[in-house]
Amino acid sequence: MNSFALYQDPLRGEVLKISGNQIGMSMVPRKVSFSDPILLRHILCLVIVVHNSFHLILCCRQLKLCKRTSVPPKQMEGIFSQEAFQASKDKQLHASSLEIFNIAIDTLYSCLDLYLCTLAVLWKLTVGWYRYAGSTWLNVTFMTVFSTYLVVRKLPSLFYEKLVLDPRYNVDPEKTPPLLGLICALVFVVVFLQVAVIPLTAIFMAIHMLSEWYFTLFVWLGLVGLSVLVLAFVGLFGVPCLGKSRKMNSTDMDNSLKGVLDDFKFPGRVYMVHTFHVGRPTAWVMGCCCCLRLDIHDNLMWNRGFSSDDFDWGQMGAGLNDEQLAAFVAHQLAHWKLWHVAKGLALIYFYLLIYLLLFGICNRWITLYAAAGFTTFYPSSVGFWLVYKYLMPIYHDISTWIVFFCIRHFEYAADAYVNRRGYGPPMRAALLKLFSDDYEFPYVDHCYLMWHRLRPSILQRIDNLQRLNMTNGVSTA
Repeated sequence: MNSFALYQDPLRGEVLKISGNQIGMSMVPRKVSFSDPILLRHILCLVIVVHNSFHLILCCRQLKLCKRTSVPPKQMEGIFSQEAFQASKDKQLHASSLEIFNIAIDTLYSCLDLYLCTLAVLWKLTVGWYRYAGSTWLNVTFMTVFSTYLVVRKLPSLFYEKLVLDPRYNVDPEKTPPLLGLICALVFVVVFLQVAVIPLTAIFMAIHMLSEWYFTLFVWLGLVGLSVLVLAFVGLFGVPCLGKSRKMNSTDMDNSLKGVLDDFKFPGRVYMVHTFHVGRPTAWVMGCCCCLRLDIHDNLMWNRGFSSDDFDWGQMGAGLNDEQLAAFVAHQLAHWKLWHVAKGLALIYFYLLIYLLLFGICNRWITLYAAAGFTTFYPSSVGFWLVYKYLMPIYHDISTWIVFFCIRHFEYAADAYVNRRGYGPPMRAALLKLFSDDYEFPYVDHCYLMWHRLRPSILQRIDNLQRLNMTNGVSTA
């Protein structure tokens, strides 16, 4: 007795078969034209190699800078011991080496996926498993298999980190998860990834039926509307997964903090967030319009706001004093005052619109699928990966440089703003104190910074504040 899945109709359904000619692993183009899939395959691989080689050079520059520096910067004398500097250097060497390996292995995988027709093989397996299914189900199943394949691709990087880099740079095994634990975590990632992959694939398959212009407009408006809803939500309720929020009244604030709020005429509410996990100390202004709030994480305060009798002695002395905390909050309010969040979102929306327009055009380029080894019967959902991975790297690098440059400029502009308000010296002291609480490697290669760091380093900001304090001017960095 034959058994069929619930969606199959053995009486009316037709067995699906992949028909048409595949280019397979052919290497010699039939003609010199972009319509030739074999030539396009070589060009796409060349794009990946050039793009990844560029970022490989940037990472090597950062690695070289890290190796040749042996002493902490003079600006941090007295708070940065040689032992702490060496520990931060080992941490940076570990991170840079892993980043270089990831770029190299990604280049290899990306080229092999095209030349070995890996994605076409996954599609053939999917069609073989579900011969009576509809197009939407086949695409959902393919993306499930493909997302699992992407997670499995992380295994070489995981083994390299745990078996090579951790012993080389003396990583404490008690402070990092074991290899077996990370492998088990990847299994859970595969499972929970399907929770997002399955519905999103079905939704995009429905939207994909629209013309390229309606598709672009629909997706762009959807993302913009979703981001506005998120801003309104966090303005009202904060980010609950980070910790429990408690509204601060004037009696809960010291004179320095109240003075900053009055100076900036901040109209929103102020909350203290007791973080579940002690992460990066920070404060931020969230929300929009009438839904505006200032969240101050408790690990930004001296001893997390606890008295010495109640505090975990492992964190004793961490955080900022009242004057430094007020200066740090002033910096965040400067971002709000100068409309940096709105400007940053507008910039991201603009580049997202251009990206979607390009994607809508390229996603229907049949030769692109043929270059990956597909026939005329291919999964529409794979176009999202092919366009993103092989056609958009150059656009991504250009837009990343512009967005990162603007965000770094926002940081310098906020520092200049608080310096004019008289908070420059305590802000500089706050940055030094936060650095001393959690040491990180202070030097960053300038070229590496432009594409791999969203914000300037603490050392750059300290130097900028010092220069502003001496000249009483505005930085244009």
